[in-house]
Amino acid sequence: MKSISSLVGVLLNVALLAACGGDGSSPPLSGAPAVGAPEPAVTRSATVGLNLYVANYVADAVTVYAEHGKTLLRTISQGVNFPDALAFDSSGDLFVANYYKKTVTSYAPGSTSPVLTISRGLNGPRALAFDRSGNLYVGCMKAVQVYAPGSTSPLRTISQGISHVRALIFDGSGDLFAANSGNRTVTVYAPGGSSPIETISDGIDFPSALAFDASGNLYVANNRASTVTVYASGNVSPLETITDGIFSPVALAFDGSGVLYVANHYGGSQNTGDVTIYAPGKTSPLRAISQSVSNPDALAVDGSSNLYVANENYNASTVTVYAKRGKNLLRTIYEGVKEPTALAFGP
Repeated sequence: MKSISSLVGVLLNVALLAACGGDGSSPPLSGAPAVGAPEPAVTRSATVGLNLYVANYVADAVTVYAEHGKTLLRTISQGVNFPDALAFDSSGDLFVANYYKKTVTSYAPGSTSPVLTISRGLNGPRALAFDRSGNLYVGCMKAVQVYAPGSTSPLRTISQGISHVRALIFDGSGDLFAANSGNRTVTVYAPGGSSPIETISDGIDFPSALAFDASGNLYVANNRASTVTVYASGNVSPLETITDGIFSPVALAFDGSGVLYVANHYGGSQNTGDVTIYAPGKTSPLRAISQSVSNPDALAVDGSSNLYVANENYNASTVTVYAKRGKNLLRTIYEGVKEPTALAFGP
């Protein structure tokens, strides 16, 4: 079992990869934005010994399950209101973006009471990320607010180029990428910067999730266009566009071997969505997971490359767990799950 500090350096914050759910038409679209750590840029889960955290949007609660999601350990409800994103800092403290309450609340490991509540500068927070210095970035409707560790007042405000942020992620150089659904762009900011150094609009249509592969290529889930566009480092035009198997994508995740998972909120034979799986560098899916999938909103991959899918369907909310590359359904988590919008692994 790795220590919490080493896990954060590897990927405590990126065990969760991003998703903004819904059909892209009427806010709020539920979902967990991509949370990325600067090093490495690609998500590689190292989650042995960590618990599963689930943000339950309409239940105003975050539920915590023992390793592999077998047992409900506790429910965090104090300070939680329509939770839309989860992230962990280097101390293992949990941060929750509360969309309607316009706050971010923080909880020490094992606690259900907030140790910190941030409200100043927040309006519709739904994306969280931490930089190398431990500063918290919160994506909102009209700005990304940055907070120093332990502070409740913004260190700085990034507003240029920002419009209804759905996801935040850092690349290997520490540059911040923001998915803006309001102006259909992905904007890029240098460390400490407040003005975009790049604006990606070619191929972008209601971006709902961001991810990096092992080569540093950027993947963008475009909810309205039903595409996943791929951009080489530093480029603003797509390297390739994935359309085969894509329908209203809301979440992206990579496993340790570079396999890409895409959560399609709608589509599939029953129009209840599915998860499509792509081998590294491929644009046609290996397979689609539809068994027990119901309007998926978020994805996570554990250290054994098992896939976790948050199924938003109000009448049948679950988290389903699948073996590597989605070959078998391992188990289904029902207890405490109600319209899940974010998944993460933590202490």
